[in-house]
Amino acid sequence: MKIEEEIQLAKQMYQKKRYGESAELFKTIALHFEEEGDYPIAAEMQNNASVAFLMSGNAKLAYEIAKDTHKFFQNVGDEKNCGLALGNQAAALEHLGEKGMALELYTMAITHLENAGEVESKAYILKRMSSLQVQQGKQLEALGSMTSALNNLEELSGKEKILKKLTDFVMKLSSR
Repeated sequence: MKIEEEIQLAKQMYQKKRYGESAELFKTIALHFEEEGDYPIAAEMQNNASVAFLMSGNAKLAYEIAKDTHKFFQNVGDEKNCGLALGNQAAALEHLGEKGMALELYTMAITHLENAGEVESKAYILKRMSSLQVQQGKQLEALGSMTSALNNLEELSGKEKILKKLTDFVMKLSSR
């Protein structure tokens, strides 16, 4: 089977919610690209595996396989994938209970996603940050993160529209 076919198969497994199998196949594909010396593609496949491992409930493996992959993207100037890789690492750490470290990596991810013009991904990460900040008792920071997330989205769901009105109202009250 050609490597492109294996990638498609791993993606199909993921879409069919066969996360463990998808993760293992992405991990094997990553090793192939690593052996070929194509480290940015290997890092991309490792991040795909990380997401699939996290979805399968294995946060430890999700973190281990994504750890430091952002450096490969940073070295080639790929801001988008650098930010996504940091976000993947942070998500795994969040599931492992390492909330402080997760918040640090999410914060780093925001900068790279902003540089890449990735509005949706940035908004998603800001929402995750807001949730972590609430859990840490940092309500004002959480409010700021959520407000920023909602301001970054072009289209808001019904819940998000209500939340935006509330956050705007609270921000007005707190600025008085």
